[in-house]
Amino acid sequence: MDIILIILLYVSSYVAGDTIPTSRPSMSRPYSTSGYEGDTMKFVCYLSSLGDPPIIWSWFCGDEQMMSDITNSTTYTYLSFPLLWKYHQRSCYCRAISPSSILVYNETSSNRYILYVYHPPPTKPMIYALSSSTVRSVESIQAKCNLSSLGFPKISWRWFCGNQAPISGTSVQLESYLSLNINFDDKTIGCRCRGTSSGSDYQYNEFSDVVEFTIFYIPDDQPAVLTLTPMAVREGEDVGLVCSVSQVKDPDVSWGWFCGKQRLPSNRVEQTGSTSKIIFRAEMNYHQQYCYCKLNQSLFHYAAYSNAKKLTITSDDATQCLSPVIFGTTTGILLAIIVALSTVVALQCLGKKKYSIRETRSNDEMSHRNPVYTNEPYEELQTNRGKF
Repeated sequence: MDIILIILLYVSSYVAGDTIPTSRPSMSRPYSTSGYEGDTMKFVCYLSSLGDPPIIWSWFCGDEQMMSDITNSTTYTYLSFPLLWKYHQRSCYCRAISPSSILVYNETSSNRYILYVYHPPPTKPMIYALSSSTVRSVESIQAKCNLSSLGFPKISWRWFCGNQAPISGTSVQLESYLSLNINFDDKTIGCRCRGTSSGSDYQYNEFSDVVEFTIFYIPDDQPAVLTLTPMAVREGEDVGLVCSVSQVKDPDVSWGWFCGKQRLPSNRVEQTGSTSKIIFRAEMNYHQQYCYCKLNQSLFHYAAYSNAKKLTITSDDATQCLSPVIFGTTTGILLAIIVALSTVVALQCLGKKKYSIRETRSNDEMSHRNPVYTNEPYEELQTNRGKF
């Protein structure tokens, strides 16, 4: 059935006089397909026969149809246009379409050419801080640079931070990333990236703006407390303590002193670099409390606590004040002992009294049951017994 339809179309086209090309267009180039921005690029397409009615030519580079600088001459068509960086790596080709209403012909060129346009990036690199602009010394600085186009040939990236050696970073498509561990003594450091052309095809050597980072240095060790005076003192005597770390690179740190939960007066604190010293008066509310120091930096919410020293204070009358809990416990025990002793004494006294009464009664009974034998006359005995 398909063969019959084709035969009918050819017969009808022969009767109508329509013809079409018997091959696809062939494309060629008189010059290289690479060049600088502004250079002229030329292409040619050819057909041995244009058919009847003549075919219609069109040109494309990528998805863009080229509308100007096209010349048609018999079986040839010419395209001439200035190179722009937007045409970089685009494929160019021609297309031929027959206007015949009977025969169908819509063919692109049998070959295509890819353009390579030497061009620098259109702008200088843009930089962004990925980490906080305020970082601790144990953290890392992170930033990125990007461009809308890397140019051709592609530029190479380098990073510069303070006095540090250049860093290559990590490149991903149109972006370059920096991750730098802090191992230097600067309190602030500025970082920027640079894009540089890799050849002599064009000159591109552009820096980005600078992003600033503020660095807070955390001491390597915890604060340690040493005593300047004994920790067993009398009320009213001075107590001296000193607290220190090996090194403090950030001057914006503060020290605090505590005994238990009570903060010691700050006007008695002397701070010199990495050391803090306090001398305060021993008061009974500090008795049996543990004293320690605190190193902090409020901007970074950093705090470090030292070891603690126990303070023992003796009052002026040589008696130690007991805490309410100890006092209540001791008093309760003493009262219990007193009550127990009193009970034992009362029970013993009561027992002795009962025994004495029983003994008296027993003697009386025995005297009645057992009369005493004597040489006295019976009448005198009766008289004497009546006296009792």
